[in-house]
Amino acid sequence: MDEAALRRPVGGAAVMAEQIRHILGVIEGNSAVRVQVLPLSRGVHPLMGGSLSLLTLRDGVTFAYVESFASGTSVDTPARVLELTTRMDIARSKALDSGDSVSLLHKRLKEYEDDIDS
Repeated sequence: MDEAALRRPVGGAAVMAEQIRHILGVIEGNSAVRVQVLPLSRGVHPLMGGSLSLLTLRDGVTFAYVESFASGTSVDTPARVLELTTRMDIARSKALDSGDSVSLLHKRLKEYEDDIDS
């Protein structure tokens, strides 16, 4: 998750606080869910401008779904999936680990809660 998604107060402080609470609830309620936040301080990364989901099926086949503000595309060609997997790996290497990401989520939540109270 790009830190920009946590910093841009879409819907206001109360909405952002509720969304972060929900994310934390999912993480804390399911040990299989991990979130890594890519801090703004780490600069550019190869996934800027869209989102990428990598899905591996039971038979081991991996495909990707690339989404931008105006479109979404499924990708299943091995060469393109490999390229997108590499992009994801680079972005993940720049991101905080899961523990530090959860700490950052709690910090942002407190900031939004403080905004609501003021």
